[in-house]
Amino acid sequence: MSMSIPGLIAGHYADCPVRKISPRDTNKFVLLCDGTQAPFVSVVEIFDEGGQTPPNVHAAAVEYFYVLAGEGAAIVGEMEMPIRPGSFFIVPPGSSHQVRNTGRGRLYVLTTMVPDEAFSDLIKAGPEASLDEADLAVLNGALQPR
Repeated sequence: MSMSIPGLIAGHYADCPVRKISPRDTNKFVLLCDGTQAPFVSVVEIFDEGGQTPPNVHAAAVEYFYVLAGEGAAIVGEMEMPIRPGSFFIVPPGSSHQVRNTGRGRLYVLTTMVPDEAFSDLIKAGPEASLDEADLAVLNGALQPR
């Protein structure tokens, strides 16, 4: 017996688009949920070794970051903090912020931005990317009990 729950959104990362914002970027996004599905965007952001986002600001959005794997630095305003698996931080609207991969290997961060502010449109307009064996190991491992 199956039941329908209006408004329910469910899926698996393997069925989600993987994109970069521009071909030269050092990070890619697994787009888990976009602004057409809900009033927010949620991604797994994967940073190459040495990769980073440009400093950026969102006018009205709150952005939540949770580190799944790897090590890096979060810069919010004038403050810089180390991040590692289990670290999280929440950036209020109007605050300049940047994430940098400072560790060995890739950095994996679950990122959610509310409201979307058309960020998912920016991601969807970018070039396709793909997940490799290392990405799959982290994403599958993040879902398995240890």
